[in-house]
Amino acid sequence: MASNAFRLAIIGAGGIAAAHAAAVKDSGGRLVITAVIDPVAANREKLAGEFGAAAFPSHAEFFAANKKSKIADGVLIATPPSIRIDIVAAALKHGVPVLSEKPLAHTLADAKKLAALSRKFKKTPAFVGYCHRFSPAILEMKAQLASGKLGRLTRFENFFACDLPGHEKKWFSDPKVAGGGALLDMGSHSFDLLHFMVGPSDISGASLDHKWKGRTETGGVVLTRAKKKGVNIPVGATGVIISGWAETSRFTVALLGDQGMLAYDYEKPEELVHKDLLGKATITPIKTCGVRFLEQLLAFADAVSKKKNPASKNLATFEDAFAAAEMDAKARKKAK
Repeated sequence: MASNAFRLAIIGAGGIAAAHAAAVKDSGGRLVITAVIDPVAANREKLAGEFGAAAFPSHAEFFAANKKSKIADGVLIATPPSIRIDIVAAALKHGVPVLSEKPLAHTLADAKKLAALSRKFKKTPAFVGYCHRFSPAILEMKAQLASGKLGRLTRFENFFACDLPGHEKKWFSDPKVAGGGALLDMGSHSFDLLHFMVGPSDISGASLDHKWKGRTETGGVVLTRAKKKGVNIPVGATGVIISGWAETSRFTVALLGDQGMLAYDYEKPEELVHKDLLGKATITPIKTCGVRFLEQLLAFADAVSKKKNPASKNLATFEDAFAAAEMDAKARKKAK
C-alpha cells in the first residue's frame, strides 16, 4: 500500500461493492480498501481477504474501532436503501466522509432527513454515488451542449432498461426494503442525469408497470419539462425517461437540439454519435464508460483530501440526491 493511498472502508459487501472494489484495484495504488463491514460473515471475509482489510460485522463496531485508531479516511456505503439512514447518520456524527450508493434513501421522508443531516454536519464531506456523472461521454455531451454545437436543447432522452430474470425474488423488488423498483433503482440515475445535464425539471406525465403482485414496479415512463433557463437550455425543453427490469436491454442517453443531436449507447461504450439536421452521422471515439466508478472514487478521495481535482465538482451532493428523490416521488404521484 502506498503511504499516500486513500483508505476506504466499504459497508455492505454485495454486488455493487464488487464494482467499487474492482475500481480500487485499477487505481494504481491511489486507493486501498482497509475495512469491510457486512453482517454476513462469508461476504465480509471474502472481500476483506482480497485486500488484507479488517472485517467487522456491524457499522457500530467499525466506527468504534476507527475512533480509537483511524482505519479509513472515508466510507463507501453500499447497503440496501432501507438500512442506510442509520449508517450515514453514524458516519456523519463520527466525522467520517461519506460516499453513499444511490438512491439516497428508500423513502422521500428518509431522503429529506439525510439531506438535513448533511447540512447539519456540513464540515464532513458527504456525496452520493451517481457514477454516470463520471462517464466521459456524458461529460462530453454536456460540454457540447454548452458550446452551442447542438443549438438550443429540445429534448433529453434516457433509457436505462434491461431484462433482469428473477428480479421479483430479490430484495430490490421488496417494497419494504427497496421502497421502489425499476424507477427508483435505475430511474434514480436518470433523474440525476437530467438534473446534472439539463437542470431542474417538472414532471409532466408518468406511468408505472407492475408485473408481479405485491412487488415493486418493473418499469416506468416519465415525461419532464425544464423549469429553469440554462446555457442553450430553454424553459420547457422536454425530457423522456424510461426505466425497466423486464424488457429488451437498452442503455442510451441522447440530447436533441434544433441544430443537431448527440447519442451515446452504453453497449457501444467507445463511440459518441453526432448527427446533423440532415441525419449525417459523425462518430467520435470516447473513453469507455467503464472508468466511471474509478473516476468517482478518485474525485471523492481528492475532495476529502482537499486536493485539486476538477472532477470533484461533478460529485453528487446529498441535496442533488434529494432532488432526484423528489422527482421520483412526484412521478409516482403523477402515475396514480
